[in-house]
Amino acid sequence: MSCPFSLRFRIYVSIFYFVFGFRFDQIIWCIMSSSSVIDGDLYSSMSESEEQDAENSFFEGGESSSSVHDAQYCDDIIGEHVYKPDVPVQLIPFKGLIFKSLKLAIKMYSEYAGIGGFDVRLSTQSRFDNKIIKKKHVICNRGGKQKKKSCDTLGKSGVRRKRNSNSRVISCQAKIIFESMYGTPDYKVFQFDELHNHPLEKRSDLKKKARQMSYSEKEFIVHVSTSKIGPTMAHKLRESLRGGYEFLKPKVVDYKNLRRDINRVIGYKDAQMIVNTMNDRRAHYPNYSFEFNCQDDVLDCMFWADEMEKAYYAEFGDVISFDATFRTNKYQMVFVPFTAIDHHKKSVTVGSGLLSNESIESYSWLLKAFLKTHGKEPTLVLTDQDAAIKQAVENVFRNSKHRLCMWHIMKKLKKR
Repeated sequence: MSCPFSLRFRIYVSIFYFVFGFRFDQIIWCIMSSSSVIDGDLYSSMSESEEQDAENSFFEGGESSSSVHDAQYCDDIIGEHVYKPDVPVQLIPFKGLIFKSLKLAIKMYSEYAGIGGFDVRLSTQSRFDNKIIKKKHVICNRGGKQKKKSCDTLGKSGVRRKRNSNSRVISCQAKIIFESMYGTPDYKVFQFDELHNHPLEKRSDLKKKARQMSYSEKEFIVHVSTSKIGPTMAHKLRESLRGGYEFLKPKVVDYKNLRRDINRVIGYKDAQMIVNTMNDRRAHYPNYSFEFNCQDDVLDCMFWADEMEKAYYAEFGDVISFDATFRTNKYQMVFVPFTAIDHHKKSVTVGSGLLSNESIESYSWLLKAFLKTHGKEPTLVLTDQDAAIKQAVENVFRNSKHRLCMWHIMKKLKKR
């Protein structure tokens, strides 16, 4: 005789509840406790009554024996280890702790993190209508979720499925939330989660001494800066060369600070440094020429040419061209390259100069330095239509013919 469907259904439900029911409430608790918002403001969209209820649900009852047992059981289910910072009791923040300002509150948590063995970063915040910060989240530097990045793949989703090995974000839930005490500049601790899901570093590793750069790292930053690579990109390159972020102790801000300090040191000595470098080359390189001029102890004009450029001028110096339109350096000095054409119809440089201004006196000094270096005037000089250049060429190159560049003429013909 077959069993009725309703009876079989009741039997199945009873078996299911008997097998899974005694753990169902604890599983639900684990899921809810692991889904707390880290990167967002958990209560920003709640009403005041709902916010109070949520606060009570999180904090009422303290750490009872049952809650500790549930937390341990949750760890067993999820399979993650938790790590508690080893910090003196008097330095551990607690709910309701009041600070005179938000800056002091953040400073306290940063010092706590430094002793505990982790770094922190500022996260989301909510504001009142008058733009005063209502709640401020400060989270562990390894908290949050990694953003999905599009990649070239054969998969239909077109998103990166493998976690980036260089990323330190692993959804750590350790955080602190500061809440404004309305009507006063004070802030209090609204929520504090101290457990981490990753091993904590030694205190000595977080000290500034451990972040000091070696001579090779400083030399690397200086060398890459000559190729217009900034400190941020230099840090990424160094990280790749070392094999990962964890093998590079200095932070990006350390690279930026070093670059700033170098610029400060060079600041008022940069002109003397370039003059010393050029004089050193003139003393050690064969047939190297360098001339400079100063006005009121300020570098005004420079000209230099090496042995190869002199050889080019001796062979192809009948016709030269120079243009003073390059003003892209931070000192706003005009770069003036002297160019000739070789027998392959390729441009070759026969000298270079820097001018602080485009006056007749500056151009005259530059052409005199050019003539002193090469020893003879060119047959033909090509320039753009500049009154100062025209006057300087007539004053210095008396036996040369001066013509205007056809490229400049055709360019201006359309406009004029």
